Amino acid sequence: MLKLQEELKQDALSRFHLIYGEERYMVRYYKKCLRDRLSAPDDEMNCTIFQGEKTDPAAVADVAQILPFMVPQRLIIIQDSGFFKKATEMTEYLSDFPDSTYVVFVEREVDKRNKLYKWLGKNGCITECQHQTEPMLRKWIAGYLKREKKTISGEAVEHLMERVGTDMETLGNELDKLIGYTGERPDIGSSDIDAVCSGLTVSRIFDMIDAVAAGERDKALRYYNDLLANKESPMSILYLLSRHINILLQIRELTARGLNRGELAKKIGIPPFTVPKYSKQAAAFRSENLRQMLETRVEYEERLKKGRLSDQLAVEMFLIQALTNGTKND
Repeated sequence: MLKLQEELKQDALSRFHLIYGEERYMVRYYKKCLRDRLSAPDDEMNCTIFQGEKTDPAAVADVAQILPFMVPQRLIIIQDSGFFKKATEMTEYLSDFPDSTYVVFVEREVDKRNKLYKWLGKNGCITECQHQTEPMLRKWIAGYLKREKKTISGEAVEHLMERVGTDMETLGNELDKLIGYTGERPDIGSSDIDAVCSGLTVSRIFDMIDAVAAGERDKALRYYNDLLANKESPMSILYLLSRHINILLQIRELTARGLNRGELAKKIGIPPFTVPKYSKQAAAFRSENLRQMLETRVEYEERLKKGRLSDQLAVEMFLIQALTNGTKND
């Protein structure tokens, strides 16, 4: 059990929290849990939110020194500050916060060597939200539907994950569609999934990587435009591409070490039934090409954050750069 889960269960929360990771659904879920527990709805007087990399540690410290009004604690939420990837004065300020002040940091990425990260590890609660394993997702899906008095077979769950992927936010959206579509009928089957779950994002990411492997620039960009038309944000697409490429790289390296399908799935954190499809695609690339793509992604994301590129252009340039890497096997 995560430390945060235990704290919520025991109603004994640390004063300082960091929530981060790839599974954004869980990041938002735990942030909401803490906010609901530590702050009343719409209590702007005792709950302050700081957003973005321009957040000033001194400004946070000023707010932190204000005692709560007619409630036990003041809550400060700091989102996407970048404090855990650079040197800041935040650590020194935190030590002087009054006992009535609680702080929740919400980040996408962190550097575990960072001074503030290490301080939180000793003085607070760090919750990393990783992509869930297949067994955990199956349990979560069953529980999600049980609350709506619905059931789903193991075969249908597998079909759902194969069609739409294993991102919990996407799965949640698709489950809501299925709940509405089936109405009073309690069981959900594969035919229902085919009827209402488009699976466009997952299938298009695979299609884009296939096009990159084949050197088909126009096709790769066309699939990208399909995702934009489906209201996927460019940064979300870039993240999904990066995650997909990272899976392919791990497939290549772990296969070379002799791991079987089940071991690959467990090590990488993907459903076993997806391993053959990833393996076939991974065979079209050199390992060094995949590493170069990941390095390129970091470069373009940095340029995007500094305002040198628009988000849409960053993804387009990433795809074009990927197409120049070549696909000859090791």
